[in-house]
Amino acid sequence: MVRFAEQAWFSAAQKIPTGMEEAFGFKNLEEIEKSSIGEPIRMYYWQGREDGEIITSNTYRFPILVDGKKVSLLTVSTDGEMTSEDFGGAILARNIQDISDAYQVKITGILRIHIINSDFLVFEEKNISYFIPVVPHTLSNLSQKNVLELNDIVTIVRNQNI
Repeated sequence: MVRFAEQAWFSAAQKIPTGMEEAFGFKNLEEIEKSSIGEPIRMYYWQGREDGEIITSNTYRFPILVDGKKVSLLTVSTDGEMTSEDFGGAILARNIQDISDAYQVKITGILRIHIINSDFLVFEEKNISYFIPVVPHTLSNLSQKNVLELNDIVTIVRNQNI
């Protein structure tokens, strides 16, 4: 899958229009040329309403790295035939970088909850999944209160607010 992502990134990078580098998370053409693929981040989705469940998808977001920092994301799906579906997400890539740096965790997943229009970054510690909301408040108020467990997610969905 990593080899496929590298090839898909090489193809996508060639298609970034000159002058549009910043829209895709890069400062200039040189950053695109020296970029590389990071470790995949799996996508998860919330199914149902209040007492929903987390569904594991076959979709991965591969960070595009410049000098070891996440600047953009390449989406790869392994449903049936492997495909590259999307490229972009510069703001989400920066948030992943900032949150993983601030909390000193390795982000392994993104939980997307459509009914509250929110993403939560997933990391594991001692075989327990934890979630950090991707909202401006998280970055401006670093606190262990931002590190959530599954029961917290259920409460948020029930109340439909974060």
